[in-house]
Amino acid sequence: MLSREQALAIYHAGAEVVVRVLLEMDARIHALEQQVQNLSARLDVSEKRVRDLEDQLAKNSRNSSKPPSTDGLKKPSPRSLRKKAQRKSGGQPGHMGHTLKMVEEPDHTEVHRVQQCECCHRPLADHEPDCVEKRQVHDLPPRRLVVTEHQAEIKLCSCGHLNKAAFPEGVGAPVQYGPHARVAAVYLNNYQFLPYERTCELLDDLLACPMSEGTLANIIAECHERLEDPVA
Repeated sequence: MLSREQALAIYHAGAEVVVRVLLEMDARIHALEQQVQNLSARLDVSEKRVRDLEDQLAKNSRNSSKPPSTDGLKKPSPRSLRKKAQRKSGGQPGHMGHTLKMVEEPDHTEVHRVQQCECCHRPLADHEPDCVEKRQVHDLPPRRLVVTEHQAEIKLCSCGHLNKAAFPEGVGAPVQYGPHARVAAVYLNNYQFLPYERTCELLDDLLACPMSEGTLANIIAECHERLEDPVA
């Protein structure tokens, strides 16, 4: 986005520079509009495909006219005939546990000070503590999506050439998801086997990262293409 100073510099450079800049901007706007239309059409197709695939996956011999032989690996789970186990829930004897332990360098430290003596009420706020008792609370950070804005400078040279800095690799759209959000989406859907709808819900509910099912499908397809063996 041009600043007021940059716009004035282009204006004072003369009519030819102004015309050239306007033509470049018009061509760029037209290209972006075409890109938006193409992406919107792809998104509609992807969302329809996702819905169709989920509808197909949800069907089995119990909720449709499909024969049981077509259930494959996703057969409806039969009711267990086993008796209730005698052992209690939780860790079992001999099992390696994962006990929560204190860390040497916590991220935050809150000091709770002694203001006065509980017995005689003498002020103790200015006294150094003889020792401290430590307790640590391990918790998740507040849900918040971190947004990084990339600004590419545009500078007009005295020769009349308009120069623009390059964006980093992977920053190719006005607004997009970063690598961490994309990895989390692929992990939840492909490794944890969450459906598209629940993956999007979890990203929004726990990470404040709203994502449509069509976008998720595109991210997964792109990841799949990158993982394909080029020799195959």
